[in-house]
Amino acid sequence: MMNDFEPTEQTQGEKIQISLVLYQQSPTPLTATTPSLEVPPQPIAIPANTRRRGLSAIVNHLLNRRVLPTHGNTISDSDSEDEDKLPSLPFDFLLADRLLRTSVESAARRDGLSLEQAVTIHYFPARNEPEGDGTSETLPDWVTALTAVDGDGGIISAGGSDGVLRLYNGVDMTPYATVKAHSSGIQALDSVANGAGGMMVASGSMDQTLVTHCCGRGGKGLSLHAIYGGGHGASVTSVAMGGEWMASGDWSGGLCVWKVPDVAMEEKDAAVQPEKKKTKKGSDGTAVVESVIASSIEEVAPTISLKAHSNDVSGIAWGYDGTSSSTGNKTIFTSSWDHSIKSWDVETQNVVLTLNGSKVATCLTRCQNSNVVASGHPDCTVRLWDMRVSTKGSDGEGGFFDGTLRPSHNAWISAVKWSQDPYVLTSASHDGSVKVWDIRSSLPLHTVRAHPKGQKALCIAVTEEAVYSGGSDCVVKRFKF
Repeated sequence: MMNDFEPTEQTQGEKIQISLVLYQQSPTPLTATTPSLEVPPQPIAIPANTRRRGLSAIVNHLLNRRVLPTHGNTISDSDSEDEDKLPSLPFDFLLADRLLRTSVESAARRDGLSLEQAVTIHYFPARNEPEGDGTSETLPDWVTALTAVDGDGGIISAGGSDGVLRLYNGVDMTPYATVKAHSSGIQALDSVANGAGGMMVASGSMDQTLVTHCCGRGGKGLSLHAIYGGGHGASVTSVAMGGEWMASGDWSGGLCVWKVPDVAMEEKDAAVQPEKKKTKKGSDGTAVVESVIASSIEEVAPTISLKAHSNDVSGIAWGYDGTSSSTGNKTIFTSSWDHSIKSWDVETQNVVLTLNGSKVATCLTRCQNSNVVASGHPDCTVRLWDMRVSTKGSDGEGGFFDGTLRPSHNAWISAVKWSQDPYVLTSASHDGSVKVWDIRSSLPLHTVRAHPKGQKALCIAVTEEAVYSGGSDCVVKRFKF
């Protein structure tokens, strides 16, 4: 396959006019202290075979920054070694709302753009490749579920096949708290923050139980909050928290919606009360706090319980209601091993939209600012779906949103997670790799070997600063952007 930065077979003398415009909604936040990245708006002539790296050199040259070699393009800067200049920056480029991954001329002709006038190309700082930046201690069993809450460096919650819930500092991966939450493996996790710097984490298990735990600032005072019973008769495989509501799915296709009890999480900063907890040695010799059901622990019955799918509900997400909060949300999206993605109206308990695919859906995530969802599949593919009802065709069914991302993993996709950037998502696979995607390109931005060869990446969590991966090698790894 042709290298992304090599020129196509074209005559070096061919030129094309372009106008470079800074993309204002850049994935990389620009602050008041950041030097201006705007270049002169006048059209310039460049070789028609210029690709991404050549354009990046041009932008750096126009910004009077150092210019790195471009491997085949003719752009150069005799002052590129000048130490008085700011360092070179890598840039990415959008042409007709797609990331540029071919030559400028090829991309323009593909999209039917006229070459008689200057072609407008938007540019922005490229997303950094994730780099290994810490790991947890080796745990006694597989890491099967992860969730993250931003703030104060982030709190990472990890669920294991041993039924233990572990909390980590999101910066240096030091342990915060550990609790024996279930009698069998944890399959699903989700968490929400509160204004006092604490959090609530929900965990679902193979033992058919669903519970929530609360902790104070810095992961302190982890304690059992509520037990959710009477809803699931099979392993709980997915969970999504949405303000005062929570949704969960199980292996048999059951879907439950729960009203989460109120809690003053800021009052949970105190040490764990001895009458509600007991400590014992885990199989790895570390101290594990074991939850003991006390009379003060609330037991919750489901508000809604229905048969949503004919097979495992592999993923759940609350719909987007136009705000950053899910408190008033009335829509739930579910993915299943029965090959379907569904949208549910919570109030009527009816299916609003069903999208049928050709493969099992193993996981699901929703875009941060729309009702577009991504699903992972055993055929190594991430697919994008538009869940807006207005896109339904005459047959009453919807369809793919902007196609699929090119198969790039080499095994079953186990997890997908959208970042805060509405264009960027991350996927994990049983091939041990983690990939970062921009949905404006069918090719991944970056690929990270997260786990050794022969080990599986089973779950991921994403914050603004890093992506975390857990797998069959029994560790949680941090990769900083």
